[in-house]
Amino acid sequence: MTTDQQMDRQMDRQEWHDFLSGEGASWEGDRTRFPDCEADLRLIDLSPWGAVSVHGPDSQKFLQGQLTCDLVNLPEGHATFGAHCNPKGRMISAFHALKESPDNILLSLPRDLAPIALAGLTKYAVFFKTDLQELNNSHQWLGLQGAGAASRAAELLSVAELSHLEAGAARRFTFEDGEALAHVLNSEQVAILVPLASAPALWQKLAAGATPSGLCHWQLRLISEGIPQLHAETSGIFIPQMLNLHLLGGVSFKKGCYTGQEVVARLQYLGQAKRRMYRGRCASGDLPPPGASILEVKSAEESSKSCGDIVIAERSEQGVELLAVLTNSSVAAGTPLRLEDGRQLELLELPYDADADPLTDSD
Repeated sequence: MTTDQQMDRQMDRQEWHDFLSGEGASWEGDRTRFPDCEADLRLIDLSPWGAVSVHGPDSQKFLQGQLTCDLVNLPEGHATFGAHCNPKGRMISAFHALKESPDNILLSLPRDLAPIALAGLTKYAVFFKTDLQELNNSHQWLGLQGAGAASRAAELLSVAELSHLEAGAARRFTFEDGEALAHVLNSEQVAILVPLASAPALWQKLAAGATPSGLCHWQLRLISEGIPQLHAETSGIFIPQMLNLHLLGGVSFKKGCYTGQEVVARLQYLGQAKRRMYRGRCASGDLPPPGASILEVKSAEESSKSCGDIVIAERSEQGVELLAVLTNSSVAAGTPLRLEDGRQLELLELPYDADADPLTDSD
Protein backbone atom coordinates (compact mmCIF):
# COMPACT_ATOMS: atom_id res chain seq x y z
CA MET A 1 0.00 0.00 0.00
CA THR A 2 1.39 3.44 -0.93
CA THR A 3 1.67 6.33 1.49
CA ASP A 4 -1.02 8.22 -0.43
CA GLN A 5 -3.41 5.27 -0.06
CA GLN A 6 -2.70 5.08 3.67
CA MET A 7 -3.43 8.80 4.03
CA ASP A 8 -6.69 8.40 2.11
CA ARG A 9 -7.81 5.68 4.51
CA GLN A 10 -6.85 7.73 7.56
CA MET A 11 -8.76 10.68 6.17
CA ASP A 12 -11.82 8.49 5.68
CA ARG A 13 -11.72 7.52 9.36
CA GLN A 14 -11.05 11.11 10.42
CA GLU A 15 -13.98 12.31 8.34
CA TRP A 16 -16.22 9.85 10.18
CA HIS A 17 -14.96 11.17 13.52
CA ASP A 18 -15.57 14.73 12.33
CA PHE A 19 -19.09 13.81 11.23
CA LEU A 20 -19.98 12.34 14.62
CA SER A 21 -18.46 15.33 16.39
CA GLY A 22 -20.82 17.47 14.35
CA GLU A 23 -23.68 15.24 15.58
CA GLY A 24 -22.81 16.04 19.20
CA ALA A 25 -20.28 13.33 20.02
CA SER A 26 -17.24 13.75 22.21
CA TRP A 27 -14.40 11.26 22.11
CA GLU A 28 -12.56 9.10 24.60
CA GLY A 29 -9.95 7.38 22.46
CA ASP A 30 -11.96 5.64 19.74
CA ARG A 31 -15.14 5.62 21.85
CA THR A 32 -17.94 8.13 21.35
CA ARG A 33 -19.80 9.79 24.20
CA PHE A 34 -23.12 11.61 23.92
CA PRO A 35 -25.14 13.47 26.58
CA ASP A 36 -26.87 10.71 28.53
CA CYS A 37 -30.65 10.60 28.69
CA GLU A 38 -33.50 8.13 28.87
CA ALA A 39 -34.33 6.54 25.52
CA ASP A 40 -36.31 3.55 24.34
CA LEU A 41 -34.14 3.17 21.24
CA ARG A 42 -30.45 4.05 21.13
CA LEU A 43 -28.14 4.61 18.16
CA ILE A 44 -24.54 3.70 19.01
CA ASP A 45 -21.29 4.19 17.13
CA LEU A 46 -19.40 0.89 17.22
CA SER A 47 -16.03 2.24 16.10
CA PRO A 48 -14.17 -0.06 18.54
CA TRP A 49 -15.52 -3.01 16.53
CA GLY A 50 -14.02 -4.35 13.32
CA ALA A 51 -14.42 -7.26 10.93
CA VAL A 52 -12.51 -9.80 8.89
CA SER A 53 -14.09 -11.15 5.70
CA VAL A 54 -13.39 -14.67 4.44
CA HIS A 55 -14.48 -15.08 0.83
CA GLY A 56 -13.98 -17.79 -1.77
CA PRO A 57 -15.08 -21.34 -2.66
CA ASP A 58 -13.00 -22.97 0.09
CA SER A 59 -13.91 -20.52 2.87
CA GLN A 60 -16.15 -22.79 4.93
CA LYS A 61 -13.89 -25.81 4.47
CA PHE A 62 -10.88 -23.76 5.56
CA LEU A 63 -12.54 -22.27 8.64
CA GLN A 64 -14.13 -25.56 9.67
CA GLY A 65 -10.63 -26.95 10.19
CA GLN A 66 -9.50 -23.92 12.18
CA LEU A 67 -12.35 -22.66 14.36
CA THR A 68 -13.98 -24.08 17.48
CA CYS A 69 -17.52 -23.59 16.09
CA ASP A 70 -19.35 -25.76 13.55
CA LEU A 71 -19.92 -23.77 10.38
CA VAL A 72 -21.04 -26.74 8.25
CA ASN A 73 -24.19 -27.22 10.33
CA LEU A 74 -24.80 -23.50 10.81
CA PRO A 75 -27.65 -22.42 8.49
CA GLU A 76 -26.94 -19.68 5.97
CA GLY A 77 -27.98 -16.28 7.19
CA HIS A 78 -27.07 -17.08 10.80
CA ALA A 79 -24.24 -16.32 13.21
CA THR A 80 -22.45 -18.23 15.96
CA PHE A 81 -19.83 -17.54 18.56
CA GLY A 82 -16.46 -19.02 17.73
CA ALA A 83 -12.73 -18.85 18.33
CA HIS A 84 -9.44 -19.58 16.63
CA CYS A 85 -6.92 -21.28 18.90
CA ASN A 86 -3.23 -21.95 18.77
CA PRO A 87 -2.02 -25.57 19.05
CA LYS A 88 -2.02 -25.24 22.86
CA GLY A 89 -5.75 -24.44 22.84
CA ARG A 90 -5.30 -20.77 23.74
CA MET A 91 -7.54 -18.38 21.84
CA ILE A 92 -5.81 -16.16 19.32
CA SER A 93 -9.15 -14.56 18.48
CA ALA A 94 -12.82 -14.88 19.43
CA PHE A 95 -15.74 -13.51 17.44
CA HIS A 96 -19.19 -13.86 15.99
CA ALA A 97 -18.93 -15.79 12.71
CA LEU A 98 -21.65 -14.56 10.33
CA LYS A 99 -22.33 -17.12 7.60
CA GLU A 100 -23.95 -15.57 4.56
CA SER A 101 -23.04 -18.63 2.48
CA PRO A 102 -20.31 -21.29 2.53
CA ASP A 103 -18.32 -18.96 0.25
CA ASN A 104 -18.82 -15.79 2.27
CA ILE A 105 -18.25 -15.63 6.04
CA LEU A 106 -17.63 -12.55 8.16
CA LEU A 107 -15.94 -12.45 11.56
CA SER A 108 -17.20 -9.65 13.81
CA LEU A 109 -14.77 -8.82 16.61
CA PRO A 110 -13.07 -5.95 18.47
CA ARG A 111 -11.12 -3.68 16.16
CA ASP A 112 -7.82 -4.16 17.97
CA LEU A 113 -8.13 -7.94 17.57
CA ALA A 114 -8.90 -7.92 13.83
CA PRO A 115 -5.27 -7.71 12.57
CA ILE A 116 -4.27 -10.42 15.05
CA ALA A 117 -7.12 -12.65 13.87
CA LEU A 118 -6.21 -12.03 10.24
CA ALA A 119 -2.54 -12.89 10.78
CA GLY A 120 -3.41 -15.99 12.77
CA LEU A 121 -5.70 -17.38 10.08
CA THR A 122 -3.73 -16.30 7.00
CA LYS A 123 -0.77 -18.56 7.73
CA TYR A 124 -3.06 -21.60 7.46
CA ALA A 125 -4.93 -20.44 4.34
CA VAL A 126 -2.19 -20.86 1.73
CA PHE A 127 -3.56 -24.13 0.30
CA PHE A 128 -7.20 -23.00 0.16
CA LYS A 129 -9.12 -20.95 -2.40
CA THR A 130 -10.12 -18.26 0.03
CA ASP A 131 -9.35 -14.58 0.45
CA LEU A 132 -9.09 -12.99 3.89
CA GLN A 133 -9.37 -9.23 4.35
CA GLU A 134 -9.50 -6.92 7.32
CA LEU A 135 -12.37 -4.41 6.97
CA ASN A 136 -11.42 -2.04 9.81
CA ASN A 137 -10.63 0.91 7.56
CA SER A 138 -13.18 0.33 4.81
CA HIS A 139 -16.33 -0.42 6.82
CA GLN A 140 -18.15 0.79 9.91
CA TRP A 141 -20.43 -0.88 12.46
CA LEU A 142 -23.43 0.99 13.89
CA GLY A 143 -25.60 -0.39 16.69
CA LEU A 144 -29.32 -0.03 17.36
CA GLN A 145 -30.37 -0.95 20.91
CA GLY A 146 -33.83 -1.17 22.39
CA ALA A 147 -36.90 -3.37 22.54
CA GLY A 148 -37.68 -4.85 19.13
CA ALA A 149 -34.48 -3.42 17.65
CA ALA A 150 -34.74 -5.45 14.43
CA SER A 151 -38.30 -4.33 13.65
CA ARG A 152 -37.39 -0.73 14.51
CA ALA A 153 -34.44 -0.92 12.11
CA ALA A 154 -36.79 -2.25 9.43
CA GLU A 155 -39.11 0.73 9.92
CA LEU A 156 -36.38 3.38 9.94
CA LEU A 157 -34.60 1.95 6.89
CA SER A 158 -37.74 0.85 5.02
CA VAL A 159 -36.33 -2.68 4.73
CA ALA A 160 -39.24 -4.98 5.54
CA GLU A 161 -37.22 -8.21 5.64
CA LEU A 162 -35.28 -7.01 8.70
CA SER A 163 -38.44 -7.04 10.82
CA HIS A 164 -38.65 -10.84 10.77
CA LEU A 165 -35.07 -11.52 11.86
CA GLU A 166 -34.58 -13.39 15.12
CA ALA A 167 -31.61 -13.44 17.48
CA GLY A 168 -28.59 -14.91 15.74
CA ALA A 169 -29.68 -13.91 12.25
CA ALA A 170 -27.38 -12.20 9.76
CA ARG A 171 -28.89 -10.64 6.64
CA ARG A 172 -27.45 -8.52 3.83
CA PHE A 173 -29.64 -5.76 2.39
CA THR A 174 -29.36 -2.91 -0.08
CA PHE A 175 -28.56 0.54 1.29
CA GLU A 176 -27.90 3.61 -0.84
CA ASP A 177 -25.92 2.39 -3.85
CA GLY A 178 -24.28 -0.49 -1.99
CA GLU A 179 -24.95 -3.18 0.58
CA ALA A 180 -25.17 -3.42 4.34
CA LEU A 181 -25.14 -6.40 6.67
CA ALA A 182 -27.41 -6.64 9.72
CA HIS A 183 -26.54 -8.94 12.64
CA VAL A 184 -29.20 -9.47 15.32
CA LEU A 185 -27.27 -10.17 18.52
CA ASN A 186 -30.38 -10.49 20.70
CA SER A 187 -33.90 -9.10 21.00
CA GLU A 188 -32.54 -5.64 21.86
CA GLN A 189 -29.33 -5.27 19.84
CA VAL A 190 -28.77 -5.09 16.10
CA ALA A 191 -25.35 -4.30 14.62
CA ILE A 192 -25.19 -3.03 11.02
CA LEU A 193 -22.04 -3.03 8.91
CA VAL A 194 -21.76 -0.60 6.00
CA PRO A 195 -18.98 0.78 3.80
CA LEU A 196 -17.48 3.73 5.64
CA ALA A 197 -18.58 6.15 2.92
CA SER A 198 -22.23 5.17 3.60
CA ALA A 199 -22.00 5.40 7.39
CA PRO A 200 -23.12 9.07 7.69
CA ALA A 201 -26.24 8.42 5.62
CA LEU A 202 -27.06 5.32 7.68
CA TRP A 203 -26.52 7.25 10.90
CA GLN A 204 -28.89 10.00 9.83
CA LYS A 205 -31.57 7.50 8.77
CA LEU A 206 -31.43 5.72 12.11
CA ALA A 207 -31.12 8.96 14.12
CA ALA A 208 -34.56 9.96 12.83
CA GLY A 209 -36.03 7.51 15.33
CA ALA A 210 -33.23 6.65 17.74
CA THR A 211 -31.25 8.65 20.32
CA PRO A 212 -27.46 8.88 19.77
CA SER A 213 -25.84 7.29 22.82
CA GLY A 214 -22.43 6.28 24.10
CA LEU A 215 -20.78 2.90 23.68
CA CYS A 216 -21.25 2.18 27.39
CA HIS A 217 -24.89 1.22 26.82
CA TRP A 218 -23.90 -1.42 24.27
CA GLN A 219 -21.14 -2.85 26.42
CA LEU A 220 -23.24 -2.95 29.58
CA ARG A 221 -25.88 -5.02 27.82
CA LEU A 222 -23.27 -7.54 26.64
CA ILE A 223 -21.74 -7.74 30.12
CA SER A 224 -25.15 -8.34 31.70
CA GLU A 225 -25.66 -11.19 29.22
CA GLY A 226 -22.28 -12.69 30.10
CA ILE A 227 -20.94 -12.22 26.57
CA PRO A 228 -17.11 -12.17 26.52
CA GLN A 229 -14.78 -10.15 24.32
CA LEU A 230 -11.21 -11.04 23.51
CA HIS A 231 -8.84 -8.13 22.93
CA ALA A 232 -5.24 -7.74 21.81
CA GLU A 233 -4.09 -7.70 25.45
CA THR A 234 -5.72 -11.07 26.16
CA SER A 235 -5.04 -12.86 22.86
CA GLY A 236 -3.25 -16.15 23.56
CA ILE A 237 -4.18 -16.25 27.27
CA PHE A 238 -7.52 -18.03 27.58
CA ILE A 239 -8.82 -21.46 26.58
CA PRO A 240 -12.41 -21.22 25.20
CA GLN A 241 -13.99 -22.73 28.33
CA MET A 242 -12.40 -20.01 30.46
CA LEU A 243 -14.60 -17.47 28.66
CA ASN A 244 -17.66 -19.77 28.88
CA LEU A 245 -17.63 -20.00 25.10
CA HIS A 246 -18.75 -23.64 25.26
CA LEU A 247 -21.91 -22.50 27.08
CA LEU A 248 -22.69 -19.91 24.39
CA GLY A 249 -22.62 -22.28 21.42
CA GLY A 250 -19.10 -21.31 20.42
CA VAL A 251 -17.46 -24.73 20.78
CA SER A 252 -18.53 -27.89 18.97
CA PHE A 253 -17.46 -31.19 20.52
CA LYS A 254 -18.75 -33.21 17.54
CA LYS A 255 -17.35 -31.48 14.46
CA GLY A 256 -13.94 -33.13 14.43
CA CYS A 257 -10.44 -31.72 14.33
CA TYR A 258 -9.40 -28.08 14.38
CA THR A 259 -6.30 -26.31 15.64
CA GLY A 260 -6.12 -26.73 19.41
CA GLN A 261 -9.02 -29.21 19.45
CA GLU A 262 -7.18 -31.87 21.46
CA VAL A 263 -6.56 -29.49 24.37
CA VAL A 264 -10.08 -28.05 24.32
CA ALA A 265 -11.75 -31.47 24.15
CA ARG A 266 -9.54 -32.99 26.85
CA LEU A 267 -10.36 -30.14 29.20
CA GLN A 268 -14.07 -30.76 28.68
CA TYR A 269 -14.14 -34.55 28.79
CA LEU A 270 -11.85 -34.84 31.81
CA GLY A 271 -13.47 -31.97 33.67
CA GLN A 272 -10.20 -30.26 34.50
CA ALA A 273 -11.25 -26.62 34.06
CA LYS A 274 -9.88 -24.69 37.04
CA ARG A 275 -10.89 -21.22 35.84
CA ARG A 276 -13.99 -19.73 34.25
CA MET A 277 -15.59 -16.38 33.57
CA TYR A 278 -17.58 -14.61 36.29
CA ARG A 279 -19.60 -11.40 36.32
CA GLY A 280 -18.79 -8.75 38.89
CA ARG A 281 -18.93 -5.13 39.98
CA CYS A 282 -16.57 -2.74 41.72
CA ALA A 283 -16.69 0.89 42.82
CA SER A 284 -16.49 3.71 40.30
CA GLY A 285 -13.09 4.75 39.02
CA ASP A 286 -10.80 4.10 36.09
CA LEU A 287 -11.80 1.26 33.81
CA PRO A 288 -9.49 -1.71 34.36
CA PRO A 289 -8.11 -2.78 30.97
CA PRO A 290 -8.47 -6.28 29.53
CA GLY A 291 -5.88 -8.55 31.13
CA ALA A 292 -5.59 -6.55 34.37
CA SER A 293 -5.15 -8.80 37.40
CA ILE A 294 -7.74 -9.69 40.03
CA LEU A 295 -6.11 -10.29 43.40
CA GLU A 296 -7.05 -12.69 46.18
CA VAL A 297 -6.66 -11.26 49.68
CA LYS A 298 -6.24 -14.15 52.15
CA SER A 299 -5.12 -12.38 55.31
CA ALA A 300 -3.32 -9.30 56.58
CA GLU A 301 -0.20 -11.37 57.12
CA GLU A 302 -0.10 -12.80 53.62
CA SER A 303 0.59 -10.85 50.45
CA SER A 304 -2.11 -10.76 47.78
CA LYS A 305 -1.75 -13.05 44.81
CA SER A 306 -3.31 -12.98 41.35
CA CYS A 307 -6.31 -15.27 40.90
CA GLY A 308 -7.72 -13.97 37.64
CA ASP A 309 -7.83 -11.50 34.77
CA ILE A 310 -10.24 -8.83 33.56
CA VAL A 311 -12.03 -9.71 30.32
CA ILE A 312 -14.04 -6.52 29.82
CA ALA A 313 -15.23 -3.64 32.01
CA GLU A 314 -17.62 -0.73 31.60
CA ARG A 315 -18.90 2.16 33.75
CA SER A 316 -22.48 2.08 35.04
CA GLU A 317 -24.59 4.04 37.51
CA GLN A 318 -23.68 1.45 40.16
CA GLY A 319 -19.92 1.59 39.56
CA VAL A 320 -17.93 -0.51 37.11
CA GLU A 321 -19.50 -3.67 35.68
CA LEU A 322 -17.13 -6.35 34.45
CA LEU A 323 -16.48 -9.88 33.34
CA ALA A 324 -13.37 -11.63 34.65
CA VAL A 325 -11.79 -15.08 34.45
CA LEU A 326 -11.21 -16.29 38.02
CA THR A 327 -9.81 -19.37 39.68
CA ASN A 328 -12.76 -21.48 40.78
CA SER A 329 -11.10 -22.40 44.07
CA SER A 330 -10.67 -18.74 45.02
CA VAL A 331 -14.35 -18.05 44.41
CA ALA A 332 -15.43 -21.19 46.28
CA ALA A 333 -13.27 -20.23 49.27
CA GLY A 334 -15.09 -16.93 49.57
CA THR A 335 -11.90 -14.95 50.12
CA PRO A 336 -12.08 -11.23 49.33
CA LEU A 337 -11.19 -10.29 45.77
CA ARG A 338 -9.97 -6.90 44.61
CA LEU A 339 -8.56 -5.03 41.67
CA GLU A 340 -4.92 -3.99 41.54
CA ASP A 341 -5.87 -0.47 42.71
CA GLY A 342 -7.58 -1.86 45.81
CA ARG A 343 -11.23 -1.70 44.78
CA GLN A 344 -13.21 -4.66 46.13
CA LEU A 345 -14.88 -7.00 43.65
CA GLU A 346 -18.48 -8.06 44.21
CA LEU A 347 -19.56 -11.14 42.26
CA LEU A 348 -22.94 -11.14 40.49
CA GLU A 349 -25.05 -13.82 38.85
CA LEU A 350 -24.66 -14.71 35.19
CA PRO A 351 -27.88 -15.13 33.17
CA TYR A 352 -26.96 -18.72 32.27
CA ASP A 353 -25.87 -21.80 34.21
CA ALA A 354 -22.08 -21.54 34.24
CA ASP A 355 -21.81 -25.07 35.64
CA ALA A 356 -23.81 -26.67 32.82
CA ASP A 357 -22.20 -29.46 30.78
CA PRO A 358 -22.81 -29.02 27.04
CA LEU A 359 -21.76 -32.63 26.50
CA THR A 360 -25.05 -33.77 28.04
CA ASP A 361 -27.02 -31.75 25.47
CA SER A 362 -27.31 -32.17 21.73
CA ASP A 363 -24.55 -30.14 20.08
